[in-house]
Amino acid sequence: MKKIFYLFYCLMAVFAFSACSDDDDAPEISQISVNLQYPEGVKPAAGVKVLMKNASNGVVFDQMTNEAGVAVFAIPEGLYEASVSEKRVEGGKVTVFNGVDPNFNVDGITKSFNLKLEQSNGGSVIIKELYFGGCPKDDGSGRFAMDQYVILYNNADVTIDLSNFAFAMVNPFNSQGGKNKDYVDGVLSYAKEHKVPAGVAVWYFGDKVSLEPGKQIVVSMTGAVDHTQTYSKSVNLANSEYYCFYDLENFNNAKYYPAPFEGIAASHYLKSYKYGLGNAWPLSQMSPAFFVFEPQGTTLKSFIDDPSTLNNYGGNENMGRHMVPESWVVDGVEVFKEGETTNQKRLTNAVDAGFVSFTNGLGYTVYRNVDKAATEAIVGNKEKLVMGSDDPSGIDAEASIKNGARIIYMDTNNSTKDMHVRKTQSLRK
Repeated sequence: MKKIFYLFYCLMAVFAFSACSDDDDAPEISQISVNLQYPEGVKPAAGVKVLMKNASNGVVFDQMTNEAGVAVFAIPEGLYEASVSEKRVEGGKVTVFNGVDPNFNVDGITKSFNLKLEQSNGGSVIIKELYFGGCPKDDGSGRFAMDQYVILYNNADVTIDLSNFAFAMVNPFNSQGGKNKDYVDGVLSYAKEHKVPAGVAVWYFGDKVSLEPGKQIVVSMTGAVDHTQTYSKSVNLANSEYYCFYDLENFNNAKYYPAPFEGIAASHYLKSYKYGLGNAWPLSQMSPAFFVFEPQGTTLKSFIDDPSTLNNYGGNENMGRHMVPESWVVDGVEVFKEGETTNQKRLTNAVDAGFVSFTNGLGYTVYRNVDKAATEAIVGNKEKLVMGSDDPSGIDAEASIKNGARIIYMDTNNSTKDMHVRKTQSLRK
């Protein structure tokens, strides 16, 4: 009997020792406060969701702020990315506050962190879709990517004049590589100036263009022709309603710019102001940083002609850029190459606080997420919605539009939350 009792005692001791050992190996839990720092004059708000993403395992924790704009977490020690995106609507005006910091070191010592928020205006016109990565060739020999396009969409309830809009991209053209010369001490050098660089050239509408509520405009950026005649997984951009980049005085590379479909009127040709080298506008096929802007208080030509706005990337005169104020940007989207560890952001947080990870050459496209609550709130809309898609809401936006529904898309100036990768181009019928 004593032996049995002694054996039981030993087993219990071993179990207790093991349990203690496991506890010793477990990460320490720290209670920390994340204080949202709004721009001067802006009052904090309660109920704003703050996210903390663990850099080592990807686990995400979230908490809501109190009335002082503070979110309290109890989380394991480690390196975290903190992020927040808040949208406020007052009198029809949309204001967005975004903040991202990838280097929150929760170490059990620091009890409070500050997260700075950038303020920007929520645009009425959004980039609904950006197709740039190309598709597989039918014979399996590679990919075809001279079929790029962008779709702008009027997310508002009033008609918007697009006549002064300009299309731009940031150089460096790719996100990957980890050698972006704009970074100084880990920070984008132009972020403090609240500007973003437009590389090589900007494109603009030649004539007056307006966009009605819930309507879209398709702009072919390379090859306004029917590409499906050669590559079945591509798109047909031969449509008289479409617009296209076509300015042979500045860009005469026939591979990029074959003669447009004859049904597209010359008034639908976008022109360019060029200040960089090359015979084509080389929007990245892997990871572009693309944006649309509208000059304020000046004309596009005057802006481009102003030498004070010129900034040469890395001091190289052949890498000309013009610095666009963040307040002029209508919408932008940052794309990272999927699977790369060297990706670096080029758009500032006020323009796009996030990014979309993308794999090119498969016919995929970057597409705007549906704002489910706003879309379902439209009277008579819910029964017209078609479910079943890649969209996080589950709503198939294109099928719903064909079914007579009005779609409201997400617009928080954070493409991580606003965009997803669609497996087929929306223009494919």
